[in-house]
Amino acid sequence: MLPPSLRHVAPIARRRAASRERGVIMVIALITLAVLLIGAAATMRSMNVSLLNAGNFGFKRDMANQAERAIRAATTSLATGNLSTAASRQSSNAAFNYSATLLASDASGIPTAMLNMTDVDGLNGAGNVANAITLPDDGIQLHYLIERLCSTAGAFSVGNCQVLGRSSNSGSNLKNPVVPPQPTYRITVRVRGPHNAYSFYQTTFTTQN
Repeated sequence: MLPPSLRHVAPIARRRAASRERGVIMVIALITLAVLLIGAAATMRSMNVSLLNAGNFGFKRDMANQAERAIRAATTSLATGNLSTAASRQSSNAAFNYSATLLASDASGIPTAMLNMTDVDGLNGAGNVANAITLPDDGIQLHYLIERLCSTAGAFSVGNCQVLGRSSNSGSNLKNPVVPPQPTYRITVRVRGPHNAYSFYQTTFTTQN
């Protein structure tokens, strides 16, 4: 049996040990909570970035889809519209957003007339803003320019124009008719979306001279 002087020491020691255990448990709990909070914050940031990227992708895809409207309008003008004949394509015609020669462009190949465009100047003299396609419900406006990739105006010739076609045919390939050289045309579309966001799209194609 413990002496009277030691009978009170054991309970005190047990209480102190229990207090230390509770303190350790509290520290571990706080560390765990901090780790969980940091993980939750990182997850929220990741979700926000993913949603932002998804929104940007959808927005860009929609602008690209809308650009097809202007491309169709331009190709229709060349195929069956005001620029459907070789004679009509020998000289520039701003009324139809058409240039018989390659326009001055920036390092990316975008005509500077589209980069500095204002409604007053009308594509800086290279086109007519009245031909713009406006989609008020979507807050989108489309402008386009058509260029013949030639160094000079006038009748088409392989000497001053970029062409597509085979220049010769012989031997067993006689069954395949020669494709005559054809002038190359470039369509540039500028899409202005909501909040004055701009995107540019280009396509090239050929048509019978």
